[in-house]
Order: sequence, then structure tokens, then C-alpha cells
Amino acid sequence: MDYEEIENRKFVKKFKLEELIISNIDNLVLHNVFIEDEILIDNVKTDSIEFDTMITFGAKEYHINQDILKEIYTSIRFFVEVVATDTHFDLNKILTNLEGRIENVEKIKYLEKKHKDLYSQVKNESEYLVYAEIKEFNGFENWQELIYDCLSGEITFIEKYLTSDIEMSDVPKEILSLWIKYYTIKTQIDYCKEQINKLKNTKQKSGFVDTSLQILLLEEIINIKDWSSISATKKGEILSHLLGKNKDNIKKIYLELDKKSSENSEKLLNDRKQADEIIKKLLG
Repeated sequence: MDYEEIENRKFVKKFKLEELIISNIDNLVLHNVFIEDEILIDNVKTDSIEFDTMITFGAKEYHINQDILKEIYTSIRFFVEVVATDTHFDLNKILTNLEGRIENVEKIKYLEKKHKDLYSQVKNESEYLVYAEIKEFNGFENWQELIYDCLSGEITFIEKYLTSDIEMSDVPKEILSLWIKYYTIKTQIDYCKEQINKLKNTKQKSGFVDTSLQILLLEEIINIKDWSSISATKKGEILSHLLGKNKDNIKKIYLELDKKSSENSEKLLNDRKQADEIIKKLLG
């Protein structure tokens, strides 16, 4: 959040309430509160009754200055991102759960499930798709445009912005609650995706072994005498360099291989069968 946008607001607390009346439209245009849009085709008197983001008066149409809406948008965003939410707490909970998992594979599984759970809360809400910049909705290309439209009819709130200091409690509840919900969820979703990418990149880098080095390591292993007598721990250490896999996982597999086949897991039995078939096929 750019705090300069908050500090540089020009319209907040600039007017007196009695100035914000439709009969004072010329003065409001002069002070850039409203912009004269166009002369109406129908000259029948259609003067607006009260202050709003768009009014008609004297057969003319006036729209509120977009700079005012932008300032209000920035103010609500400040309340959402700085005052109303504590995303550090939410992200620390995710981080704590990650720290409880040793293997990157398990961490990625947790993050993917967390991402899925979070996204399932909002995936059917069209407004969220606009907020997250996934797709347009009802002609709104972004969240700012949607909020501008939501401010139409929020006369009391806009008047208070222009005449006094606003507080978070002044923000229309529907706008505030929806924005808080989406900001909180999207922040966590983005964090999950960022961590998944980091873990996958780390896995790829740590698991990378040059091809020529792999071949040389394999040849050295083949020439080891009494390979079967080497401990599962040592095999894990040796093969981790060749396969780029975690040594403890390799050790677990060797410990299972030492058991009777009747005690092996179904997965290991299937993998052994598949390995035999591959070798037979390759060697004829």
C-alpha cells in the first residue's frame, strides 16, 4: 500500500455539508466536485432530488469527479489492508504448518490443499474473479471499477468523506466486508502459490545431477563389492547423489526390501514387478 496516496488526498474534509446541495451545482463544478457531462436530449425537467455520483440539474447531466472516487477507493483500501486485517498472522499459521513437515513433497501437498480450500471459498463468486483479476464481470474489468459502481447511492458516506474525517465504521458494510474477505483469502492464496514455486525450484536444483556424473557414479556403484552387505543408511547416502532423492527415503525403501516379500507394501511389490518387466523388455 502506497501511503503517499493517503497523505496526498485533496478532497477529504474540504467542504461544508451545506455546500453539497444540488442547487449549488455551479460552485461544485467550479471546485471540481462534479464534471458536466452532456446536455440531455430530453429537455423535460429531470432534476435530481439528492446528492449522488451522478445527478441531473437544469437539463444537464453531471458526474462526480473520478479523482474523488479514487481517493475514497484508496481510503477504503487503507482500512482493509492496514487497519482491519492481520495477514501476517494468517501467513504465520501457514508457515508454522510448513515447519512441521520435513519433506518438500509433504510441504507442497499441504500448500496445494490449503490453496484448494481457500479458493473453494470464493471460486463461484464473480466479484472475487474481478478482484483477483481472473476475469471480467458485468463489464467491470477490475476491482476499482466495481467499487466505483458500488459507491453509487452511498450518499451519506461520500458526503462525510468530503466534509469530515472518515472512520472505518463509516465505510458501507457490504463493501468493507467483501473487500476484507477477498483481500485475506487472496493474500493467503498468493503466498501458497509463491511457496509452492519456491519449493519446486529448490527440489529441481537440489535434485539436479549432471548426466556424465550420474553415469560415473553408477559405474562406481556397480563395481562395489558386496553391495548387499552395505547398510541401508550408507546405501541411502550413496544413491542420493545418483538419484537426487532424499537419502532417508532411499534408506526406508532398502529397510523394507530387507523384509520378507509378504511383509512388503503393495506399492513396493508393484514397483518391483514393474522394474523386472522393464529390464526384461530392454534386455530381451
